[in-house]
Amino acid sequence: MLSDFGKLVKDKLGYNLFPYQSYVSERIIRELEEGKSNFIVVSMPTGSGKTVIELFMAYYFLKKGVKNVIVMEPTRLLCDQMYFNFWRKIFGEDVGMEYEGECTAFEEGKKIIVSTPFTAEKCAPETEAIIVDEVHHAFGDSRYESTLVSLDPKYLIGFTALLPSYKKYMVDPRLIEKLGKPKFLNYDFKALAEIDPTFNPPKAIADVFDAEMNKIEDSAYEAFFRGQIKGDKNTLKFLEITLYSYGKEAFCESLGRMEGKIEENPQLDFLCESKELSHKARALRQILSIYKIEDFKPVLIFTSRKATAYEFEKAIEDLDPGRIKVLTGDSSKFERQKLVKSAKRGEIDVIISTLVGEEGIDIPEAKLLIMTDVPQSPLRFYQRLGRLIRSKTDDNNNDSENTLKYLVVALTPKTPEYDNLDDALRNLYLEGVDVSYIVEKKEGKGPVARVVDIVKKEGGGTSFSKLDSSIGEISSIEVLLSPKNVETQMGDYVDRAIKEGRIFYYYDVDKMADLASKVLLGSYCNLCFGEKCMKICKDCIREVGKLLISKKGRVKLEKKGILLHYMKLVLPEKVDEIMNAMNKEKDEIMKKVECASISLSSTKRANVYSIIINFNVSVDGMTIYPKLQLDYYNANEQEIKLAEINAKAIGYKAIYLFLQQLK
Repeated sequence: MLSDFGKLVKDKLGYNLFPYQSYVSERIIRELEEGKSNFIVVSMPTGSGKTVIELFMAYYFLKKGVKNVIVMEPTRLLCDQMYFNFWRKIFGEDVGMEYEGECTAFEEGKKIIVSTPFTAEKCAPETEAIIVDEVHHAFGDSRYESTLVSLDPKYLIGFTALLPSYKKYMVDPRLIEKLGKPKFLNYDFKALAEIDPTFNPPKAIADVFDAEMNKIEDSAYEAFFRGQIKGDKNTLKFLEITLYSYGKEAFCESLGRMEGKIEENPQLDFLCESKELSHKARALRQILSIYKIEDFKPVLIFTSRKATAYEFEKAIEDLDPGRIKVLTGDSSKFERQKLVKSAKRGEIDVIISTLVGEEGIDIPEAKLLIMTDVPQSPLRFYQRLGRLIRSKTDDNNNDSENTLKYLVVALTPKTPEYDNLDDALRNLYLEGVDVSYIVEKKEGKGPVARVVDIVKKEGGGTSFSKLDSSIGEISSIEVLLSPKNVETQMGDYVDRAIKEGRIFYYYDVDKMADLASKVLLGSYCNLCFGEKCMKICKDCIREVGKLLISKKGRVKLEKKGILLHYMKLVLPEKVDEIMNAMNKEKDEIMKKVECASISLSSTKRANVYSIIINFNVSVDGMTIYPKLQLDYYNANEQEIKLAEINAKAIGYKAIYLFLQQLK
């Protein structure tokens, strides 16, 4: 079987299996077939070709009659990269990919599906075998564990570059109960070289390091994130990015130049008065406590702001006194050349550089590159990498050194920085640059995680307008007669959280019922004449009536930017509680509106579930029957159930409010 697979790899990918890849593959099969374990975890260094072994395991399972295989990747980028570069080339139409919460490939019955864990759990397919890339996430991460347990596979094979020893004891007991204790197969550089003398280690190993904000920094950032600070829109966005990307010193420097463009805020004053190092500087010290300067010198550190560069110098000067230098745009060409020569001679151990160093430094001796922010430009990002991923050559232009290089990227959790890294890597990948050695640890790190955190802090549920103060209030009449879409980045984050199944949403019953009651009143006023009608049917209500006539009695609320005003967010574990409360409210109101009823009709297209509330209300000898369409986005089965209960509660509450207005 392995021989046939080797021929397939040669035909489809253009290269032969390395002996060590065949060895590890045979070892995994031996463990499975001898019945020693159905739960196997393989550790192999980054760049050693784990993906080929993952491909073989899927090939092996299908040949053994396993119906389907799920391949889990931790990020969208890795799904794309592995699917197009490997899985589709080997398995063709038998393989599919899903990572945006869509279930098409699962529904089509693809034999192999490359997916993120959250999408796999949401689509809940029956599966016999799961292959987990970057399996270290499954040890101690409750979301990964929940996914793996709920999918209930017969076989679980995981791969990772490194599984720290302490994590081996963090296996979910439910997985052990189903699959038995995991079998750990560990192969470091030395072990692979002993198996196969032709093995060549990779050029670089990358690590993503969390630069955690403290309470003061986090409070200030969240005020920006939630639109609680008022001022010029572009200035606010610039300051928000500056805070999470470059830290307190750069932020406060910029804030001082923005006087008059934003309202004064005590949280920001408190932040700038604090004496503690910024979160980026604290992270840098932590990184250098792990990656010791003496072991990795010369070390290159990049930041995009001068203020941050000089803060870094002060923050780490005690770690290597006198041998740390800062390179900025203020440095002359002569000073730059002198600094580089000093680093090559071993007279300088650390260079902290701003933008000028992205093209101006050529130190192939560098062993460690630390990025404390992620450039938006793929070219700049690649230029930074180029300071590290280059070989030192001898006089004959041959590699004279085979030193392993290290890249550390310090990112601020629960901010867009994790998205920025994703975008930078995706852009390089699309341009044909190999970035496979850079492994993101994104799950639970980006701005979506902050949205979930805020909802948790609000007791498990909150309105979108409370989450994002910038959208303001809007009246029902405005929505009906002059609707205006709201453009907000928060809407994108919330949308992603919904797609990933991390939060659910429904529409505020009171607010939406108020709008629907105006629709009922407009329909009533189209038929009503007399003194009573003159009092009730104001000009704006008459306009709603005209709208109903032009729309043939059906009003549609289908634009996300309008529906945001009515959206309420809730954690998955609160959904049953919310549905019970809405059902109870609906039942109580139904008793008060016996002269009326509603029915629901629905359609589903792509990622939108549309519910039409069909009203039938008899009053004052007239019967009105307008329709109101509400669109729900990215709804799975549980969310559809929530949406239908929500629509019924809105419909009956609207009838009650309408009848109250007639009294």
